[in-house]
Amino acid sequence: MKVKGFWHDLVLIAVAAAVALVFTAITAQKQPKLALAQGAALLAVLLFAFLRALNARTRYKRFLRRMTEQLDFTDHKVLSAYPFPVAVCDAQGTVDWCSDRFLTEIAGGRITSAARIEEFSNGVPLQTLISEDETAVQVGERYYSVYTVPYQDEEAERCILIFLENTRLKQTELAYVSSRPYCVIVELDNLDDVRGSYRDSERAEIRSRIEAALDAWAEGFDSFTKRVTDDRYMILTEQSNFQKMVEGRFAILETVRNFEYKGKRVGVTLSIGASGGDTIRLCERSARKALEMALGRGGDQVAIRTKNGYDFIGGVSKSAETINTVKSRVMAAALAELIKASNGVFLMGHTYTDLDAIGASIGLAAAAASFGVPAYLVADPAKSLAGALLDRAAAEMPSLRIVQQAQALELMNRRSLLIVCDTHVPSFMEFPEVFEAAETRVIVDHHRLAAEPEQEVVLFHHDPGASSASELVAELLQYINPDLILPKLAAEALLAGMMLDTKGFVVRVGVRTFEAAAFLREKGADTVSVKRLFANPMEVNRERNRVISAAERYRGCAISAVEDDVEEVRIVAAQAADELLNVSETLAAFVLYRNGDAINISARSYGEINVQLIMEALSGGGHRTMAACRLPETTIEEAMRDLKAEIDRYFEENT
Repeated sequence: MKVKGFWHDLVLIAVAAAVALVFTAITAQKQPKLALAQGAALLAVLLFAFLRALNARTRYKRFLRRMTEQLDFTDHKVLSAYPFPVAVCDAQGTVDWCSDRFLTEIAGGRITSAARIEEFSNGVPLQTLISEDETAVQVGERYYSVYTVPYQDEEAERCILIFLENTRLKQTELAYVSSRPYCVIVELDNLDDVRGSYRDSERAEIRSRIEAALDAWAEGFDSFTKRVTDDRYMILTEQSNFQKMVEGRFAILETVRNFEYKGKRVGVTLSIGASGGDTIRLCERSARKALEMALGRGGDQVAIRTKNGYDFIGGVSKSAETINTVKSRVMAAALAELIKASNGVFLMGHTYTDLDAIGASIGLAAAAASFGVPAYLVADPAKSLAGALLDRAAAEMPSLRIVQQAQALELMNRRSLLIVCDTHVPSFMEFPEVFEAAETRVIVDHHRLAAEPEQEVVLFHHDPGASSASELVAELLQYINPDLILPKLAAEALLAGMMLDTKGFVVRVGVRTFEAAAFLREKGADTVSVKRLFANPMEVNRERNRVISAAERYRGCAISAVEDDVEEVRIVAAQAADELLNVSETLAAFVLYRNGDAINISARSYGEINVQLIMEALSGGGHRTMAACRLPETTIEEAMRDLKAEIDRYFEENT
């Protein structure tokens, strides 16, 4: 009903009311009682007419809706006249009828009586289509927006689906998205080593040939390359070209890794950070952060910054060892100032602390004692894998107090300093609540950076090229305080941590490692006492041997499992994984064990296989040669199946 008609009705009612009032007034002069009755009746009629006029629009809409519900929408004469594809489905999604345009454009000219709408909506079920205001689907090279009109007929519930083509609009959108800028920053790793092995003319030729390979690779994706510094390059490209780089898994990584000069592999690798964004400036800023992530994970890989974190490609080479005493001195000086400014140093490691985490913590506790600052080791002895070392620390280091979470939170204040050793991921820390409560935080870690949100820390001493956190602490202690007298226990604790992570100075060892070990030996570390810290009960050795004997081979890897009722199960799993590497032709070892309602996996290798990548695919992490993961609410058989699937994928992507 139009508004004009509505006002027209009101005018007629008003005129009729005026006439009735005149007659009522005339009647009142001769028959007052009769006039009173007429007036009451008139008022009632006027009120009823006025309300009917106001309610006319609502009644009209209700009438149209009732009439619409009674229409037969499946009448092919009506639906076939629509200039776009139309189909009618029952409540289960079975196509009851379709127009000729639907048959030719959507169904490809043929449709069966049992056809379901999912076949023509990219697998989207009917209920999802109904719940959405609009659903985008692709049919061949055409794009459609699907709209639904559910209704009830005499037999059952049905739904009309209308396909409106928007191919040109979608192609324009895709072209816009594919042309969004992407920034790729490339840095040459190990270039200092190359400088020391070749003459200037040879180094210039090596650099030019690597640059030529990089330029040729980028030009193959219609991208622009610019050298930023001697070791760094920037590539600008579009998203469509970048996706092709990803599909090719950045083949330039392997090209440079295998680059040879005069028949000898040079040993240079690339670290790459990449990111997209709305502007070139945002792309470059995010790409630099991604490059820092790639370098923090050991280099020779690509870190791609996404909305949900990072994606990684590569990372199959060993981390390059860097000898930089300047960095150690700067970090030691900064840490010394933080310790002296605090009224208490709290030291904490990762969950189920081992000899490396506890050893590094004890070493830094000795540094705090040298400045007269009380030190607290926040650990749970019942869950620690370094129980013997904690017992010795409690007996031989009166300046160090071992506390748990509740005591630490009670003792901490605004001037307290928290130092986390051997991890940088809050969820892996012994007590994440303590980390959150601390206002001044320091992290000392050697593990490759995890794709976690950045943490607010005052000092982040991180080096994936170091063998252990104990090695990093041993380097700091050489510069942190000239008057430092390192207790024998602290020296032995640090040496034990280094021996654990290097498997007795076998893996991830370099010049720095032996220099740090020599420093600790000079400070009185007794290798026999250190070896005793690795001693196990007889039951642990028996179960470890059983796990080793029960191992199976899979693609060069040894896989075994620990029984559910074994005590010290973590120690058994870790040591069994280490021992399985001694079996000939074993590239990596994986030992599974139950922990509550989850299955944990301890992974070890000598570096030929990067077990960190495999464990990260299972939501775990760690280092190239030592990693782990936790699979909640699963069984040994299911975890074994998932592990083998990730091993297969690792070989497919990296061989």
